[in-house]
Amino acid sequence: MSVRFLRAVRRPLSWAAWLCAASLSLGLSTPVPAAQQVSVDPSLPDYVPHQEVAGSVVGYSGMDTVERMMAAWNSAFRKFHPNAHFSVVQKDGLAPEDRIALGPDTMEVFHPTNLAYENAYGYEPFRVKVCAAAYVLKSHVSAIGVYVNKDNPLTSISLRKLDAIFSAERRRGYPADITTWGQLGLGGSWADEPIHIYGFYWRDDVTDYFRKLVMLDAPFKSSYDVPGGDMSRNTPKVAAAIMSALAQDPYGISFGNASYMTDQVKPLGLSENGVESQFTLNDIASGRYPLQRYLYIYVNRKPGQPLNPLMKEFLRFVLSRQGQSLVSKDQYLPLPASVDARELRKLN
Repeated sequence: MSVRFLRAVRRPLSWAAWLCAASLSLGLSTPVPAAQQVSVDPSLPDYVPHQEVAGSVVGYSGMDTVERMMAAWNSAFRKFHPNAHFSVVQKDGLAPEDRIALGPDTMEVFHPTNLAYENAYGYEPFRVKVCAAAYVLKSHVSAIGVYVNKDNPLTSISLRKLDAIFSAERRRGYPADITTWGQLGLGGSWADEPIHIYGFYWRDDVTDYFRKLVMLDAPFKSSYDVPGGDMSRNTPKVAAAIMSALAQDPYGISFGNASYMTDQVKPLGLSENGVESQFTLNDIASGRYPLQRYLYIYVNRKPGQPLNPLMKEFLRFVLSRQGQSLVSKDQYLPLPASVDARELRKLN
């Protein structure tokens, strides 16, 4: 039976069949460490208070993997400012998942676009990167990998070509639509084989991030396939089905959290503007890898106005060497020094 025929009959399969296949595939998975940590860059600034502050601030997030980090930040910050207190409340259904809305008048950030916030306040939300996403961890905001079958000879791909595979609009400027593996330099029996593109429901957070970063917000091609036809935000179930699809289909390509990767699938190296990086802890933690994600704190700051002093001191602490040393409490990665410096400048 050819791969093309397998693909033709794949769509009608029930979720039960998909999950059975996914379970078999996941049984072959490569063990993933429970945590991956890297050292905090010693060039990050030490926290030195600029002024004494006091007050209590509550934040909200849809993620349940930021609470230990937030508690550690609060405890360490209170050593400098005993009358200050910061906490976060986790609420199911708040998305996107990469953010903490801190303080009053911020809940509108929990929408796929800034439109709700802009309609409410008349300006864009203010946000600061506070740590880098995890490497390979389930139930965390994690770096996004691009995957193919383990037998695929391809080892790396540029974002321009990746855009031309997933989107017909090619906003990154690649001159031609890419539909076969031969267009990526594969020869022999691979040359004329079609590229099968898999992914998540378009409203999933991972999908939204991939679209924005790789496709510059363009729509997916009509051939974009969500395995099993799941149109919900059940990311774990769809992620397992995607990896199962790639394990069975040597001509498939997809993206997602590496914690669902099996030993039948491999990640590709990525290049942007001629700089190539690999899906490794070192390249992701350094900021070289282009599909790294970040966690953000959002506060309501009117353009041209100074930050609330309490908020500013807390964010300065979070971006300090002491603050970044605590992100491992929830197994996230510290910011590279260059990224940290840019975020600090936003506070002025």
